[in-house]
Amino acid sequence: MAVEPKTTTDVTESAGSSSGTGLDENIAGALAYLFSPLTGILFFLLEGENEFVRFHAAQSIVFGVGLFAVYVGMTVFQMMLLLVPRLGGLLSLLFSLAYFVVGFAAFLTWLFLLYKAYSNERFALPVFGKLAARLV
Repeated sequence: MAVEPKTTTDVTESAGSSSGTGLDENIAGALAYLFSPLTGILFFLLEGENEFVRFHAAQSIVFGVGLFAVYVGMTVFQMMLLLVPRLGGLLSLLFSLAYFVVGFAAFLTWLFLLYKAYSNERFALPVFGKLAARLV
């Protein structure tokens, strides 16, 4: 009784479905967050059919632009604090600690979104996720 050897031409497909970019959808979804919102725009434009990748790309865009808007608003508020007589410099210095808090929270959120996309989970942030779902 002879056993036929398996040939190298027998190719099985990977467990994860692939995206239009040729990457697995979980990799493409995670890469969309890498340099948010730039990579989000790139993957949103390159991906035509895969809703998972398009959703994470859209959420990356909304998250990045929203974070930029928060920092602009914080900077304007800090400049306004400088106009307060006598205490403006001290208030502005104290408010600069908020940059660290917001930055750390944004970094943790970014890591969490990367993890969720890599884990093949479609996690939607409370406000940004709804906006991203409309874009898809």
